[in-house]
Amino acid sequence: MDEQYRQWKRSVIAERMGLEPLSNLEQRLTYDAFKAAVMRGDDGGRLLNYVNANVIFQAGVDFESKPMVVFCACSLPSPRDVDYDRLLNLIIFRLDEFVESDYTVVMLTSGAKHSPGWNWMTKAYRRLDRKYRKHVKNVYVVHPSMWSKLLFQVIGRIVR
Repeated sequence: MDEQYRQWKRSVIAERMGLEPLSNLEQRLTYDAFKAAVMRGDDGGRLLNYVNANVIFQAGVDFESKPMVVFCACSLPSPRDVDYDRLLNLIIFRLDEFVESDYTVVMLTSGAKHSPGWNWMTKAYRRLDRKYRKHVKNVYVVHPSMWSKLLFQVIGRIVR
């Protein structure tokens, strides 16, 4: 996330190089401005609304009163229609609401029309800092496909 923020900041500075003093511009380019720009995007926030309603959302609490975060892999949009890097940023921004305390993840994988590639999956795993993994207490995979079973076996061996 930090690298994308730095790239975004450099591009905005390059665009506005002659418009205002550099120190004033750098002060205004905060992480919150980056987050707002990614959330708004070039579609007016439609992808953000879709992600929050269909891809990742809270579905109550579990028996230990920890929030249950549902990730619907079956609702991922087509990679031809959506930039998956922006999609990953939106998912991470949504996870920011839960990472300060323990939480449970429920993954719905059955019937996925669009599955991300291995490159994107490894990039996503690398982008999830320790703060996202630290408080995950349980991960439930509902109706795993062969692809998701293989993915969890490989990641399980890497994480140990």
